[in-house]
Amino acid sequence: MKVVDANCSVFLARIATISAGYPFRGKVDELPDGEVAVIQMRNADPVNGIDWPNLSRVALPRVSAKAFLAEGDVILSTRGGRNIAYYMEGRQKQVVCSPHFFVIRAKRQAILPEFLAWQLNQKPAQDHFAAGATGSYILNLKREVVEQLPIVVPPLAEQQRIVELDAAAKAERATLIRLIEIRTAEMAAIAKSLLAASSIRHEQRAS
Repeated sequence: MKVVDANCSVFLARIATISAGYPFRGKVDELPDGEVAVIQMRNADPVNGIDWPNLSRVALPRVSAKAFLAEGDVILSTRGGRNIAYYMEGRQKQVVCSPHFFVIRAKRQAILPEFLAWQLNQKPAQDHFAAGATGSYILNLKREVVEQLPIVVPPLAEQQRIVELDAAAKAERATLIRLIEIRTAEMAAIAKSLLAASSIRHEQRAS
């Protein structure tokens, strides 16, 4: 098998398998409680990632180890205006995703899964998905569009550097958001205190 050359561009289907999520026949929430966690669209956030603690846990009618997500898998949302990829790092033992995701599994060690997820979320890939999406009310991404996405494969060291930079950027963004929330709460407390004091003075003058 030919190894992917460094810094080349190849179709995603050449370096990864793309499959649909678990084929639920009905609503997930109507299934009996069980041990299998299910990632649905409502559990995936572009900023915060997967909301692991709040996943539904169900008993699947057909249990197969092949259906479970594996460490290093990437899931890609297939519906809506943005098709966000999520890297399954530190995933739980028995987890599946709904059919509204594609499961992307790298076939070769030439590309890091976390780097692949990062590249899927960048503008060139998002533009490719948007151009190929179908549907007039809710956009839907088809597998062949994902398979034909051009993927750049730089050396592993460069991939790792980009992954680390992305992680640092996310950490900085989270810190800034937290500081903004703290400052907003402080200003709200100041406003509440001022208004309460003003109300007391008004009542005193009126009496």
